Amino acid sequence: MLGVDEGGYGLAERDAADELPVLKALLQISEAVSRANYFDEVLEVVAEQARTALGAASLTISRWERDRAALRTLINVGDLAPHQQRWPVDDLYEVTPDSHVNTQLSHGIAYTNALDDEDCPAETAVALKGLGREAELAVPVMVGDSMWGLIWATADNGRRFDHGDKQLIQAIAAHCAMAIGRSELLTTVWRYAFQDPLTGIANRRAIDQHLAEIDWDVAYPVALLCDLDGFKRINDRDGHPAGDRLLRDVAEQLQRMSLSVGGSIAARLGGDEFCVILRDATLASAQIFAIDATKAIREAAVTEVSLSWGAAVAGPGICSGSDLLAAADAALLEAKRQGPARYSTIVATSAVPGGIDRRDRDAGAVIGVERLAAVVVGILDTRPDLTVPEALEILAMQVQQVFGTAAWVISGCTDDHETLQRIRGVDCVREEDSGLSVMTDLGPEFYDLSEYPATVKALREGTSFVAAVGLEDSDPAETALLAKLGYRAVLGVGVPAGQRCYLLEFYSHDGHRNFAEIAPLVKVLANYCVSYLTETRQPHRRA
Repeated sequence: MLGVDEGGYGLAERDAADELPVLKALLQISEAVSRANYFDEVLEVVAEQARTALGAASLTISRWERDRAALRTLINVGDLAPHQQRWPVDDLYEVTPDSHVNTQLSHGIAYTNALDDEDCPAETAVALKGLGREAELAVPVMVGDSMWGLIWATADNGRRFDHGDKQLIQAIAAHCAMAIGRSELLTTVWRYAFQDPLTGIANRRAIDQHLAEIDWDVAYPVALLCDLDGFKRINDRDGHPAGDRLLRDVAEQLQRMSLSVGGSIAARLGGDEFCVILRDATLASAQIFAIDATKAIREAAVTEVSLSWGAAVAGPGICSGSDLLAAADAALLEAKRQGPARYSTIVATSAVPGGIDRRDRDAGAVIGVERLAAVVVGILDTRPDLTVPEALEILAMQVQQVFGTAAWVISGCTDDHETLQRIRGVDCVREEDSGLSVMTDLGPEFYDLSEYPATVKALREGTSFVAAVGLEDSDPAETALLAKLGYRAVLGVGVPAGQRCYLLEFYSHDGHRNFAEIAPLVKVLANYCVSYLTETRQPHRRA
């Protein structure tokens, strides 16, 4: 990318008409340096004003990373090539020991080069041609006796850099060095613009920048949000140093895995919340990523930990970075509401404050059947706008929290009472290796009621039934359905509601014992939902 220049003209030899914009650029840079509190603010002004003063096609400021022997691009301005970004997240240019770049910059030497120079280095020619440029000008930014980084300008359309340009960019580099020193005193070092200081991975600003650069007309990114279950308890029990170490362990694994997926980025949004953006992905691939990441984090972390995840994909109604993150955050909230170690792509339609969720477990509160009834009744008292299916959904969510059911389904009879139509259902399948339970929104489905006599009786009489693999007197149709769905037991509760009737079902992987015990309570609460909504305040309700 870079080469050597000899001779040229100094600033004093420039035409008087050329000196005014140069002096103006230096004054603006000086002013920006004096008033800015953050290095990235100075960086942008320096880059833009330097490019203007030089008449360059583009200009790049890079940071020298000695341990990697590479230049990390911080900002690109001007007429950029398709693969360049204004604020790149992870753009590194390796500088080998035998490179002419290393030779020149390690000695603090500024230089120029052009494609039509006889001694143009091969690596420079490749870099310039890759950008569609003809000439370059480079100057190291020195802080004390050490090289901090590099300012690199390019030109096209016959423009060539001379000795005067070199002197100008050296003056700009001196201002840049002063800004670096000042920003370090203010603890706003360059990397904090897009890097989380605790974990070293990207921060929220980097995520916003990454999403802003996506072409939403052709790309369909997926956002994964996750946080640590019970992180406050870990801090209180083991101390903040242990909590910080755990955050760094999580960040390291998310960073490692995201780097293996092209165009992806992992970031810490704050506290114990992290984000991964997968470009042109699907919810299926995002689920695989979450499972693999959870497993890797559990294996790498010293402290035992579980994570909750929420995922969303771009599409209808989600066509911006803010929309995507909001959808993923809503899915994460649903995962946390259902308990620890959950992965969700769904959002509950009747999520309300006051329900039983994982925070009760974190606080060590007792969760039992007595509380279940009180919570459901309390929610109904505060929600005069609920429909019967919404009330039953609230009941189903609370039952799942108390008894750990694997799935629940709410169905309604069609007008002719011959078909059962699924309204809403949530499945939760545990992945053994990672310990993560994947929540799936069970979509609409229809069942011919004539094939399920136990269901028909429950709907007609408002009663309940339990069917299970190996349980005597189970309806054969129900056990056959269990085998098809992959569960071992089901509790069905018929809920008559005037001209309508509903079926509330809970599924288990562990057997039917709990279902037999809780069936009377669930039946009473389900019928209470209907009577409260359709009779007590019938003028204000709709079934």
